[in-house]
Amino acid sequence: MQRIAILLFGLIAYAVFFGTFLYLIAFVGNLQQTALAQSLPWLPELVPHSIDAGRPTGPVALAVAVNLGLIALFGLQHSVMARIGFKDWLKQKLPAAAERSVYVLLASLMLILLFWQWRPIPEVIWSAESGLGQAIGWTVFAAGFAMVLLATFLIDHFDLFGLKQVWNQFVGRRPEPPRFVTPLFYRLVRHPLYLGFILAFWGGPVMSVGGLLFAAAMTGYILIAIQLEERDLIKFLGADYEDYRQRVPMLVPGTKRRQASQVDQRGAAH
Repeated sequence: MQRIAILLFGLIAYAVFFGTFLYLIAFVGNLQQTALAQSLPWLPELVPHSIDAGRPTGPVALAVAVNLGLIALFGLQHSVMARIGFKDWLKQKLPAAAERSVYVLLASLMLILLFWQWRPIPEVIWSAESGLGQAIGWTVFAAGFAMVLLATFLIDHFDLFGLKQVWNQFVGRRPEPPRFVTPLFYRLVRHPLYLGFILAFWGGPVMSVGGLLFAAAMTGYILIAIQLEERDLIKFLGADYEDYRQRVPMLVPGTKRRQASQVDQRGAAH
């Protein structure tokens, strides 16, 4: 009975995550305010809140404080629960197979809270007026979210979101130790998933004050999260990850080679 309950919990957690991820796309892109809503008339009802639409803004200073607080709350949950020590502690309190699903569910709930309580600040900072500019903006936006999703499948989507763990315990299969692999995007940058989010958050044809606040704060959080994550990866993978870290740039493809070339030139000059 417990095995069935854990499996169902994992499936529910994944379903909540997937719905939240789809809503995030609509939230960041204000899709209910685009021409897409003409083809999908139910979209405005399905997405009542987005970066630039939803609840009243109220005083701008208060809106900024609330929005930053929501992002900080998400970041705190996301980073604390991702640490190895917290994972080990949680596995002592819960069935080990459910640990990842608990993390996924709570991270999704933090995002849902952000969607619900976000205060729009819709004043436009910049906007692409030409058709080409709008096409470029939407391409960056779509490519970013596509990179996020593809990056999860390149490493192990179902392990990352807890489905493999709950399924293994259901069928009585011992989990295999994770392997260190660097497929496709991971040969160009160490964190293609985070790079995808940055592209998506900064993409789109219009940038409002609220959108800029969201993109800048989330980018700041991502840079902090990478440092924390890499500490754990070095502890877990040791020399393999240290070597990978030396060879492959963090977020911008090609920068390691340029940095190495600059170091060599300085060394030759001396």
